[in-house]
Amino acid sequence: MNNVNRFFPLLAGGAVLILLSGCAETRQELWSDVSSLKEDLTVWKKTKNYKGIKYPSSDKVVPTFQDQQVPVSCRVFAHLLVHIPEGFTGKTLAQTVEAEAMARGADMLLIGETRQAQDDQGPVFSYYGPAQPYTCRDHWSGWKFAYEEWVNQGEWIAMGYDEWGNPKARFHAPLVIQAAFLRCPK
Repeated sequence: MNNVNRFFPLLAGGAVLILLSGCAETRQELWSDVSSLKEDLTVWKKTKNYKGIKYPSSDKVVPTFQDQQVPVSCRVFAHLLVHIPEGFTGKTLAQTVEAEAMARGADMLLIGETRQAQDDQGPVFSYYGPAQPYTCRDHWSGWKFAYEEWVNQGEWIAMGYDEWGNPKARFHAPLVIQAAFLRCPK
């Protein structure tokens, strides 16, 4: 029994070392994924001119604020930040963004977060890829594009169904809005 009591701490210590060495490898693998994230997401540099796939214009676009509401068939073909000037109403904002989406052939518009812009340069549409359209339901990874520009913006602004398209909602500061254009085959 005495030999078992001496062997148990050695066995437990060995198990801990094995487990910790596995964690270190996992942490290194995770770190390499994070460090390569920027290169994976930068599919083309910011451009004010859309240079993705050319689709015929659409006559209607459906706005949504949650990726879970996007139909399975929809494919994301444009990531963008939208700069809106000070003084726009929810109605003029929606008309401006939806007109751009329809001109590019979008059937659906996924709207992310909104922040107060650092400067009043709008309306400007800054595009950030993707290189190829992808299915939103299977491959959407969130609002990771344009992080360098996004992180330097101002206060968070409430933007949802109550504000979008509402002529009574007035924005007294310039805005920057995350958006994605989607094409949804029937």
